[in-house]
Amino acid sequence: MNKTSIFLSALALLAAVACSEERIKMPWEDDLNKQQPEEQPDTTPKMPEARTGETLPGWVEGCLDIHLINTGRGECLFHILPDGTTLLVDAGEVAAGATSVPQKPNASVRPYIAYARYIQHFLPAGKTAIDWCAPSHFHIDHIGSADAATETSPVGYRLSGLLALYDEVPYDRVLDMGYPTYGADTTIPEMDGQLVADWETFVKWAVANKNMSADRFRAGEEQIVLVNDRAKYADFRIFNICANGCVWNLDSATGQGTVVNTNAAKGNPASCGFHLSYGKFDYITCGDLTSTPQNRMAYYYRDFMMPGSLDVFKAHHHLNSNAWGTQMQQCELSPRVVVNQSFYSTQPNAALLKNVVNGTFSSHPYVWSKDIFTTNVHAESLAADASLFGSLAGYNGHVVVRVAPGGGEYCVYMLDDNDFEYRVTSIHGPYASK
Repeated sequence: MNKTSIFLSALALLAAVACSEERIKMPWEDDLNKQQPEEQPDTTPKMPEARTGETLPGWVEGCLDIHLINTGRGECLFHILPDGTTLLVDAGEVAAGATSVPQKPNASVRPYIAYARYIQHFLPAGKTAIDWCAPSHFHIDHIGSADAATETSPVGYRLSGLLALYDEVPYDRVLDMGYPTYGADTTIPEMDGQLVADWETFVKWAVANKNMSADRFRAGEEQIVLVNDRAKYADFRIFNICANGCVWNLDSATGQGTVVNTNAAKGNPASCGFHLSYGKFDYITCGDLTSTPQNRMAYYYRDFMMPGSLDVFKAHHHLNSNAWGTQMQQCELSPRVVVNQSFYSTQPNAALLKNVVNGTFSSHPYVWSKDIFTTNVHAESLAADASLFGSLAGYNGHVVVRVAPGGGEYCVYMLDDNDFEYRVTSIHGPYASK
């Protein structure tokens, strides 16, 4: 056999070995394999995946949830904070009227029962009570009405809205605009609302008999804190920015923040509100703030937020005609997402909404990128201007803002409000926090 034949035979043998199931390994291969790092699972916390047509997955640790619960009869904001601490702002109940949107899920379910069912569904596992309750003010669409109350508790307060909800889902801590003196304190605006006296009776009874703690909501303080693991989420805070007509502003002389008393009238202008921040994420809610306090609050937006840096804004006063004042326009308040609760044909107000959508404010026109969500649009409003209301990102349903662990991004979900399944009807985002 010549050299050429020997060489070709060797090549054929090598090829056969290489193609065999158990080929001969080179000496260095085992060492190389040992040096390859094992693939590590991704342990970065994430938002649970949501799908349209399916029930919204529950909260997971590290996420921040903001739920705008829709009954068509009042405002209700339920928050689940990153460590599982829960916060309720308002649970109103307005009797049905000619201009009301349909009651949800239907007319046979009292609003406080609908709130309770929703909250119980989304409460973190193992929890049966709400940690914090901070009503923005005492109007009927925020704590309840005498007209809607059909029963009175053994203690003597009428059962509607936030007062009736306590028997279904109790809350441990209350921060309101009047405790402990309420109407007897002449240094704050007059208490205004059908059930103010009932609320006072309820809170004082619960403090004395149910181990509830209570305090007055004060601007310029951080009263609402995480109760489960505050140290783990050091970049989370809730700062009170308005209450009883007092507003947190920047003192130009000292460069420091200070409380300014605007001597507000009773009711909406005295609303309590706060600025929540989580990492890069910022969210503001101020009840039905109007008039002089709203204008003073615009200075807070200007000095502490800067145009374009606010991620989510819960609209003042249901986007009624006085909900986006001149000073707010001039400071170019420009939240990426606007969420709103509405339940009358005048909400959102068509003229104001057009100005917000198109940036056509008469005092200071400006345009920015925004998505607007509202719990209801009245059928008459849709018929009158389908194009305008069609420009909204979502309407008619529960609205949920879910912020990812760490606060870097968030999504908005619209949920079906016709039953207790809480199915996702649309998904928006993710949005990058500013």
